[in-house]
Amino acid sequence: MLRQLSLPTPIQKYFSHDVWKLDLSNNTNPYAGVFAEYPDTLQTALKDQYIKKLLELDGLENRGISADNVLFTVGSLEGIDLLLRTLGDPCQDSVCVPHPTFSAYEHWACLHNLKVIRMPLEGNALSSLSFKKIIEINPKMVFLCSPNNPTGTLLDATLIPPLCEKLEGFVVVDEAYMEFSNACSFMPLLEKYDNLIILRTFSKAWGLAGLRCGVILAHPYLIYALRHTQLPFGFSTFAQQRVRECLENSELLQCSWDILKESRNHLVQALEPLSAVAKVFPSETNFIFIILREFKKTMALLKRNHILVADWSSAFPNAIRVSVGTPEHNSRFLDVMLQASL
Repeated sequence: MLRQLSLPTPIQKYFSHDVWKLDLSNNTNPYAGVFAEYPDTLQTALKDQYIKKLLELDGLENRGISADNVLFTVGSLEGIDLLLRTLGDPCQDSVCVPHPTFSAYEHWACLHNLKVIRMPLEGNALSSLSFKKIIEINPKMVFLCSPNNPTGTLLDATLIPPLCEKLEGFVVVDEAYMEFSNACSFMPLLEKYDNLIILRTFSKAWGLAGLRCGVILAHPYLIYALRHTQLPFGFSTFAQQRVRECLENSELLQCSWDILKESRNHLVQALEPLSAVAKVFPSETNFIFIILREFKKTMALLKRNHILVADWSSAFPNAIRVSVGTPEHNSRFLDVMLQASL
C-alpha cells in the first residue's frame, strides 16, 4: 500500500535543541513534509541572530543581552496583550499611557479590567511627559512609544532611567519605528533595569506585517514568566524561516529605510509652507503627523482622489497621520494638498 501511494521519504524528526535525538513525542505525520512538524518553540539560534543584528544596526557592543532576553510574539499586539495579562492584576492595577499614542495599549488594558490613566503629552513636539505625575500615580505599567505613534516624535530619553528607578512597576518602551529614527535603542539599559521592557516588531521597517512577528526584550525572569502565559506554536515555522532570511539579507531593506527617511524629510519640507497645513510635526518614523486648517474640506478632497490617510481628529483636533510611500504616492498626496491650499 505504501509503495502504491508513492509517499515521500519520511522526514527525520529531531528535537530543536539537540539534533542527535529522535523526536517521537508529537504524534505528527512523518510523511507530510517540514510543515507537518510543530514550530521550534525555543528559537535560540534565531534569537541570537536577531540580537546580533540589532546591536550591529545601533552600533552597540554586546551588553550581556542574549537569547534569554528575547521572546518572539504574534506581532506586537500579542506582546502588549501578554504583558497586560501576565503582569496586571484585574480590577486593582492601573496602566499609564501617553495621549495621544497607539490605541492598543488602552484597548487591551480595558479588556483585562485594568484602570487606564491617560497622561497628556507636553511640549511643542509632544515629546515630553510629567515625570512627577507618573510617579504619583505609581502604575503597574507605563507604556511609552518612542518614536511615538501617531506624532512621529521621540519621547524625551532622559525620562526612562529615572522612571525605571522610581517606579515599583514596569516601564514598557515600544520601539516599533526605531529603524526609521536616528536615535539609539534603549536596549543597553536592559542590563541595568530589570523592570524595563522593550517592544520591537518586524511589521514596519522589516516589511513582514503579513507574517505577524513581534519581539519582547526584557529580563530573563520576565521572559520566562511570559513564555508560560503565551500560547505555544504561534510563531510558525514559515515565519521563522522568513525572519531568518530577512536578517541574513538585510542590505536592500536597510537601503529602503534610508530612502523612506529621505522621502519623509522632503515631504515635511514640502508640506510646511502650504496654507492647508497648520502644523507638521518633526518625524523620526515612516509617517508624518499633520494638523489641518480646514479638516473636513481637506479630508473630503483626499477621499475624492482615493487617498486614504489615518484620521486622528478624535484624539487630537484636526490631526491626520500620513504614511510615507513611494515617490509616486508622495507626489499624488502633495498634489492634493496643493489643491487644498488654493
